[in-house]
Amino acid sequence: MERLKQFRQAGSSTPGHPEFRMTSGVEVTTGPLGQGFANAVGMAIAEAHLAARFNKEGFPLFDNYTYVLAGDGCLMEGVSQEAASLAGHLKLSKLIVFYDDNKITIDGGTNLAFSEDTATIFAAKGWNVIQLPNGDSHDPRIFEKAVEEAKSQTEKPSIIVMRTTIGAGAGPNVEGKSKAHGGKFANLEEIRAKYFSPDGLRKSGQAVDKKVAEMVESEMARIGEKVLPKFFVPSQVERKFRQRGDEGDQMACAWNRMVGKYCRTFRESEPNLVQDLEDRMHGKYLSDNWRKDLDEYLRKEMKILDANLGTLLNHAEVREEEVAPPPFKRLKSDGALGFKQKAGRVYASEVLKCLVQNNPAIMGGAADVASSCGVHFPELQGHFLPASRAPGLAKASYAGRYIHFGVREHAMLAILNGVCSYSLIIPYGCTFTVFFQYGLPAIRMAAISKFPIFYIGTHDSIDVGEDGPTHQPVEVLPQLRAMPNLLVVRPADVSETVGAFEVLGDQYANFRDISQYVDPKPLARRPVFLMTSRGELGFPYKPNAGISGREGVKRGAYVVHDCFDVPMDDPAAGLVKLPTGARVPDIILIGSGQDVGLCMKAKEILLKWSSSFYEQLHKSFDGPVPLPVSHNQPCLKIRIISMPCWELFDEQDQDYQESVLLSNYTDVLSIYVEKAATKNTGHDKYAQYSVLMPSFGLSGKGADVERKLEFTEDFVASKVWAAWIDRGRHVQVAADTGDRGFSTWVSRMARRVGGN
Repeated sequence: MERLKQFRQAGSSTPGHPEFRMTSGVEVTTGPLGQGFANAVGMAIAEAHLAARFNKEGFPLFDNYTYVLAGDGCLMEGVSQEAASLAGHLKLSKLIVFYDDNKITIDGGTNLAFSEDTATIFAAKGWNVIQLPNGDSHDPRIFEKAVEEAKSQTEKPSIIVMRTTIGAGAGPNVEGKSKAHGGKFANLEEIRAKYFSPDGLRKSGQAVDKKVAEMVESEMARIGEKVLPKFFVPSQVERKFRQRGDEGDQMACAWNRMVGKYCRTFRESEPNLVQDLEDRMHGKYLSDNWRKDLDEYLRKEMKILDANLGTLLNHAEVREEEVAPPPFKRLKSDGALGFKQKAGRVYASEVLKCLVQNNPAIMGGAADVASSCGVHFPELQGHFLPASRAPGLAKASYAGRYIHFGVREHAMLAILNGVCSYSLIIPYGCTFTVFFQYGLPAIRMAAISKFPIFYIGTHDSIDVGEDGPTHQPVEVLPQLRAMPNLLVVRPADVSETVGAFEVLGDQYANFRDISQYVDPKPLARRPVFLMTSRGELGFPYKPNAGISGREGVKRGAYVVHDCFDVPMDDPAAGLVKLPTGARVPDIILIGSGQDVGLCMKAKEILLKWSSSFYEQLHKSFDGPVPLPVSHNQPCLKIRIISMPCWELFDEQDQDYQESVLLSNYTDVLSIYVEKAATKNTGHDKYAQYSVLMPSFGLSGKGADVERKLEFTEDFVASKVWAAWIDRGRHVQVAADTGDRGFSTWVSRMARRVGGN
């Protein structure tokens, strides 16, 4: 009762809108209109799928109805219409919607903006429509009869259209007016006198109210009051609700007994099915060998890469009897010319297939782009469709694990929230990255609710090319990064892609105690967004820093290619001792996704330029040049960092963050390169300068667009080189004088190179 009195107060468990994990019994957070409607469609999908997979004769383990209370505003929202269309197509007959048709919205009557015949529209969408002209009735039998009518058919979802009056009984200035929506009633005492006293109840003329009047009269005699006080629950009402609670407990116990009998009955004949059910019931949704499947896949891919990728060297060892080759020819070893890696979306597809193959809990779909994104495997998943909708289509049933969402991005993402809230399923959804903007409200609901849903966004940047700026996301990545409790991963290669899937899988791989589902702290469960490329993804050369992308992605950022070379064949490579100065770079280039490979190519150019530059300096002086470098090595030391996930990196301890970014070395120049993000979106937290998108993209071939927008290795190298030269001119060094001549500039460069 005290919690009810704290309605809408800060810190109470009775907030203004229902909140999952905040108020007992609330299953989804549904504040924005339309979200709850689509969530319910997801719940009905989950029920139908789990029933098809697990139910057997005499064992209706999954056999519930999903009920929705929706209003005029809910059905005006586009997401509701998208979800209703799909629900009708899928024939989700255990979905029952009560439509509170009171013809009022916040700004006034619905006639201001809405004149549709909702019943006819839903009938056209394949719904069973039931009309209740007197939705203001207090007789529960009317509503029970409508529910029974809805349950009597098994081919359509049902909508019960209740014609109601908003604020019924609240007086002429409130009843039927938009003021009743959320404003305070001026005549509260009159309303209490009418409904909280026997005389007022008897005047209504309704049979139910007469019975209630007798109950109120007995309560008043018991407590000695003429009108029931505020926040008062009559004892008969309390007993009735307590009784329903006890009945619910008994039903839950009976259901648990049925599950136990089910497992005993089918353990020998169908051991895998029983094991799957038991594991999921205890929070473990993935098979024991899920990591082994990923290990095997990654081993094959890395074998191909190791055989085809060359090595980018920071400097070359030259024997005395050898003549040093030109600098630009000795910076890299011979790789396989023309070797192309797979597209990022292909890597994501192949990793997803590895998991789908042996993990029946994984279920999802795409907004009509599965053929482009590669997230449907018909031979493994089938199709989540009633057989009558797909005659002749193999594996079309509610047991199918792939949902054809159609061109309904917002509904897809909101439906996935409902699937996830139902539990026992790992949901995923896929579309082009830019189209996730259509469903950002639903992703936000998932983040608020801590639903561990997997989003796969492909075509992640201006690399899309021909489809033009409408399809080239340059602001979606920053938008998603700004959302709390959402992990956004933009992998740079296949290893990081595997690691991203593991970040999600770790949330589903272990048995859980029931208490872990109730607002776990720290935030152990959260959605993961994988953003990957349409085009080739990977590094042009082998990394040299010793940490795999698979592990690096779990730390959010890591060193891919460092500024010193460690012999590849040295068994004690990790113990090689180098001078401190040799370990500290002059320049750090940071990127994510395709831009990490771009940074590595830019590094190659910068090494070539710096080597040639200082070679020319040697030739320009009669005496020794004041540079602590040999004639046979480039002068610049450059570190490449891959930062696939800001959120995970921010959660690392300070020592690790500093070991990657070297933020305490004030004379290290750090530059962030990212063609999938716009300026002023937080990159200055990690780097002093950034090379980002200043505007929307262009239409043209991907390579041409990147060159036009200056996201090629030579353009990036030029920007970095210019920043480096400019910085070398102006960085103050202890004991410097005001002399800014050429000799002072050279000496400052010398101090910056290796002198940290």
